[in-house]
Formats: sequence, structure tokens, C-alpha cells
Amino acid sequence: MSGGGEAPLPAWRVEEHASLPSTQQALKARLAAGEDVDGLVIRALEQPAGVGRRGKAWSGAPGGSYQSAALADRTGALRQPWVTLAIGVGIAEQLQAAGAQARVKWPNDLYLTGAKLAGVLCEHVHGHLVVGVGVNVANTVPDGAAALRGWRLQVVNELVLDGVRAGLSELVLGAPREAGESASPGLPERFAAHDFLAGRWVELLTPAGEVAGTERGVDASGALLVETDGGVARVVDGSVIRWGPASGSGGG
Repeated sequence: MSGGGEAPLPAWRVEEHASLPSTQQALKARLAAGEDVDGLVIRALEQPAGVGRRGKAWSGAPGGSYQSAALADRTGALRQPWVTLAIGVGIAEQLQAAGAQARVKWPNDLYLTGAKLAGVLCEHVHGHLVVGVGVNVANTVPDGAAALRGWRLQVVNELVLDGVRAGLSELVLGAPREAGESASPGLPERFAAHDFLAGRWVELLTPAGEVAGTERGVDASGALLVETDGGVARVVDGSVIRWGPASGSGGG
């Protein structure tokens, strides 16, 4: 058994902007231009043209926490399939320690009091992991969304970066694994402590079709485990489109 053994993550270098169309796109453009972006964080007070999972567009009104961070991936360790989930767990842990009972909805969202609070986007570009995180704070939010009202924006920004670092350092780079094995032994337990959908009935849309059943956490590779009538399904790629009590088929 061998530990991660990778070099420690660099210190953050933060750039503050009043407004950017997308912090993620801005950081990727700097990377494509050949700039050294290892450890660079681009932060904006608003971003009207944010990009989410599967290219979904969204707009971040003034007052939210919008930032993207880049990390050089010299060993390929940051390509692991559970990277996004590990970061979500890390951020949830930081927010909970600060007093917000944030929970993780597989694979990349954070929820607070039953409503969406934040989203995480990870992209592997030109040998770098680019992580984008948006958190509702003082910004206007869509109906049904949550926000950290009354929290200082700078505090939220720093908690997010601490969560990114913790998730990657402990659950990705620090994961003991045999050579070539793609697993993070500590992920299932850490995720279970913050699992928004634990024990609930869920319906997912996957490349192979729909999967419905009771959510039973994740395995060590970050795949969602769903107990169906035909056994436990392991979902690697998909989106939760509806959820409710384990005995019913409520909406999401």
C-alpha cells in the first residue's frame, strides 16, 4: 500500500474582480495563454455568465461568493473521478464547523435547510485542475434556493478555499492506494456524514437510462449506490432529477 506521495498544494494567489462574465472561463483563458496559474484564484463579486456542470449557464448576482482556482496536476492524481465530490465534502465540513449545516447532494451541489446553497465544477484542462465554486451569500437567489444571509463574504470565500484544499489534500492526494487503483477509502464515511440524500428515494438520469431506488451513499470511487428492485446499482455518471422519502416518489 502506498500513500499519495504528491507534492503539497501551493499557497493560494487570489485576484479580486468587481465583475467577470465567468471566473472559470477567465482562469481557463489565462491557462491557455501559457500563464503560470498553479495556485491562482480568480474571484468576482458578480458573474453574469457562469458555467455549470454539463455546460449549463447560470448568472451570479452581486453579493455571492464566486471563485475559481487552478492547480497543476503533475502526477495525474487530480483526474480521479471523486475529485468533485471530495471538494464538496471538504467545503461542507468547513461550513459546518463555522455553523452552517450544509450537506452534499451527489455529485456536485451543497444544500442548506433543504434548498440549494452552492455548486462545484471541476474541469481538467492543459494538465491542471480548475475548480469553480459558487455560493449564495448576500446575492438575490432563485425561488427555493438557500443563502448564507448575514455572513461576511470574505469569510465564506476563505471557507470555500479551505474546503477545496482539505478535500483534495485528505481525500484525493492523501488517499492510500495500490498503484493504479482508483479509490479513496475515507470518502464513503466522510460523505455519509454530510449526505443530503441519505436513505431517500431518488431518481437519476444516466447515460444508460433512468435509475430509481433508495440512496445508499457512495463507494470509495465516489460512485453513488442506489438500492433498486434488482439490486444495488452503482452510478458513476448521472444527475439526480427527483427525490423524496424512501417509501415514496416525491419531487426534487
